[in-house]
Amino acid sequence: MSPRRFSSGQHRGNTAAWGATPLQPFANARLLLAENAIPGDTTSAVVASHVLECFLARANYISAKENGPGVDTGDFTYNGYLCRAARLPPNPGAIWLSSALVWQQHGRRVAAGGSVAPRGALSKTVVAPCEGLIWLGDLALLNAAGDADVDPYAQHTAFHGLEFGASYGSGGIGALVQPLIGERIFGTLKPNRPPARRS
Repeated sequence: MSPRRFSSGQHRGNTAAWGATPLQPFANARLLLAENAIPGDTTSAVVASHVLECFLARANYISAKENGPGVDTGDFTYNGYLCRAARLPPNPGAIWLSSALVWQQHGRRVAAGGSVAPRGALSKTVVAPCEGLIWLGDLALLNAAGDADVDPYAQHTAFHGLEFGASYGSGGIGALVQPLIGERIFGTLKPNRPPARRS
């Protein structure tokens, strides 16, 4: 069995519900990322979509000498923290940008069947690498219809999730830190590519 099939929801220290993170008022992006049938294989069928509302900061511009898997020349790397999440059907339409979206989990990715799997049960969630979309803008402007054009300054483009849980993962010190400020995320915003998945 691939180690990618395990999520942080299986960790025994994560049985309590996570509360709202202190970064939620500063969230500046929504991600729509695909959960694939074969975890980590972005060419396999999409079984669910995950909407992650995040507090993100731009890290680096990728030049020709720094590109590699999932990171291309002209991309920008972003890192930050998950504030809240929802798991939706594979093609959710505009609901992922709706101000009326019902959130299922604070601070971390949603696992299939809920935020925490029963002890010994296999829990599935979106894992890295994964592909999808980013809407980086003023979340306060989002409306119930999920209109992406409500903020003329927002970036709405392709995004690749490259890592969840860094720097510590879900165990050890991560089990203490993540419930306080949210699960870490690292990925690339791809301004020079059309979105891989359209709403």
